[in-house]
Amino acid sequence: MKNDILYSFRRCPYAMRARWALLICEIKVEIREIELKNKPLDFLNNSKTKTVPILIKKNSEVIEESLDIILWACSESKKENIKLICFPENKKVDIFKIINENDNEFKYHLDRFKYATRYQNSDEEFHFTNAIKFIKRWNELLAENKYFFGDSPTIADWSIWPFVRQFKIACESQKRKNYFESSIKNWLDSFEKTREFKSLMYKYELWEPYSRKNYFPSN
Repeated sequence: MKNDILYSFRRCPYAMRARWALLICEIKVEIREIELKNKPLDFLNNSKTKTVPILIKKNSEVIEESLDIILWACSESKKENIKLICFPENKKVDIFKIINENDNEFKYHLDRFKYATRYQNSDEEFHFTNAIKFIKRWNELLAENKYFFGDSPTIADWSIWPFVRQFKIACESQKRKNYFESSIKNWLDSFEKTREFKSLMYKYELWEPYSRKNYFPSN
């Protein structure tokens, strides 16, 4: 295997944050874009979780979790001081705490707000109200600093902004107003309004066995 392989789905926030880490850490991988409703056998054979993203390393080791892919990207990057900047040792506990808060609490309410019809007896307004509590709390952090833990983004910012973006999309689709205050809006803009975001969201053809190889980043 000449390249590490990333199985991805373009709009999945977990896959987005893994791709973002690879992009910022300047690690090129073979990318295999798949449909979640029609998962290829090769993907299913390599994944225990049966969900994206997964990274298959050159030595055939499989990394199943997006956060582990982010940490791997930081450790593999040749960019100077990338790990120290994006995963500072003195903030490790706080970084994991806020990521855990996003993945296990905010995401729970986000899903039931955005996809209320998928969940039996889901109260859309209840989950919106609880999701917005996290948005407001994070806004307070961002009112003090440009990013969660200072003037530079850490893996906490990388890990959370795709989910905040998904919340924004859900609010816009329901024509809700005043769901963001200025600090968190500017923070999200600092990721979305960049040339890196365009590279992140490049639309690849769906992968099939024996199809030509595609690489991420594409340039």
